Amino acid sequence: MNNETNNPVDNVVTNMVSDDINTIDTNDNHSQLVDIDTNAIDTVDTQIVETETDSEKVGKGRPPHLPNTDTRNRVYILATVGTRHEDIATVLNISHDTLVKYYKEELDKGRIEANASVAETLFKQAKEGNTTAMIFWLKSRAKWKETSQHEISGNPDGTPVEVKIVTGID
Repeated sequence: MNNETNNPVDNVVTNMVSDDINTIDTNDNHSQLVDIDTNAIDTVDTQIVETETDSEKVGKGRPPHLPNTDTRNRVYILATVGTRHEDIATVLNISHDTLVKYYKEELDKGRIEANASVAETLFKQAKEGNTTAMIFWLKSRAKWKETSQHEISGNPDGTPVEVKIVTGID
């Protein structure tokens, strides 16, 4: 090894290690002296640096998603039957964010058509006399609501209110 490096740590290491140093082989149970080839260490360091630079060139994450007519139709059909977005993304092997990014129109139209289909059936049921469907429709679409008001007030002079229980039995 040369002492021509500018890094002080390298100079210290170089001074500590010479080409003919012997050390203990830790792979054996008994001590055995082996020669260290410092040129091999330099080669390993070079290979590690080259590997690191090669790995930086490799892209990270999933490959880019390219929507096509088939995937658009698939997303639309799954959305029209009420499939959750996370499940649709799993079927396509993409993330939820990618699904929304590329298929927002199909997801929205599918959701609207699914809701319209169910609403149509509910409306028909309500018109045919299904009381439950009528009540649900009026509460959700016509903003009807059931209210109960309970008022408790005392006497104006501050005396307790008398409660009389009428049973109808004398």
